[in-house]
Amino acid sequence: MNILDNIVILVLSVSLWTGRKQLREEDLKLADGSELPPQKLASLGSKRVMDPAALAPFATFKRRAERTVLAVGTRFLGGYAVPVEKLDGLMAELDVIKDEYNAAKIEFLAEYDQAVQDWKTQNPGWEEVIARSVESLEYVRRQLAFCVQTFNINPVEGHETGLETEINGLADQLRHEVRQQARLTWDSSFKGKLEAGQKTVRPIRAMLEKIEGLVFLEPGLNELVTGIRSTLISLPKTGPIKGGDFAALCGVIHLLGNIPEAREIAENLLVDEEPEDESAEETINELEATEEENEVEIIPDLIYVPQFEEAPSEWF
Repeated sequence: MNILDNIVILVLSVSLWTGRKQLREEDLKLADGSELPPQKLASLGSKRVMDPAALAPFATFKRRAERTVLAVGTRFLGGYAVPVEKLDGLMAELDVIKDEYNAAKIEFLAEYDQAVQDWKTQNPGWEEVIARSVESLEYVRRQLAFCVQTFNINPVEGHETGLETEINGLADQLRHEVRQQARLTWDSSFKGKLEAGQKTVRPIRAMLEKIEGLVFLEPGLNELVTGIRSTLISLPKTGPIKGGDFAALCGVIHLLGNIPEAREIAENLLVDEEPEDESAEETINELEATEEENEVEIIPDLIYVPQFEEAPSEWF
């Protein structure tokens, strides 16, 4: 019940029109003696009645809206569980996307007839096939829609078991989504590298903010958040992130995504960077001699110890 008091259920419905219709036998130009397989054996598939490039923006808006919701919420009951405190800011962002979606819809519908004609021109000899499947403007208008609904839920007295099971799975769902994002971040920005730019920290901060917003799902997440926040604060704010800082960042990625490669780098990066030539040893000896002569204390290099040697069992 404490969790239900802290979340709002958000249902995002962004419907698209694909511009496809079922392909029929009469749409095909078969050579003499050709024969189609029976429907129980194979289907003909579909045909495009509209240039897919004209419809691509609507799919982009849908993905953008889904990413926006997932930045603060987690999938739940066919929708998303969103922290109450994050709802107003999220709705404001979704309103912006919805306005852009509707503006694109108005522009698309205004040019719909011309787009159909252009598609016919691009496919000479198949004009009749396209024309037979063109939908009315009103039909397309109904297919393109952007809707957001929010509501609270409570179990029915005497039948709480099903909802409790779903609620208890929220923490696991959160872990799953963060793990997926961490692995994508690793593959795109860290894998095969020994330093990272400042932009690579952004998705990690985003993952941390998501966990912070949903930390009430599981008390053990507080320790995770505190450790990662401390590591991120210690990173340089400008320039490349390398050496011990990069190793620490890899440790965070390993913790979030359970990525063995990231852990290996976190544990071994500084060992690989230790000086191997004699000149480096001579430099160290000179520093020690200077220390004895001038009685000036030389602070030794600190050995990096990963903050997250083992991911807490409650996270994975």
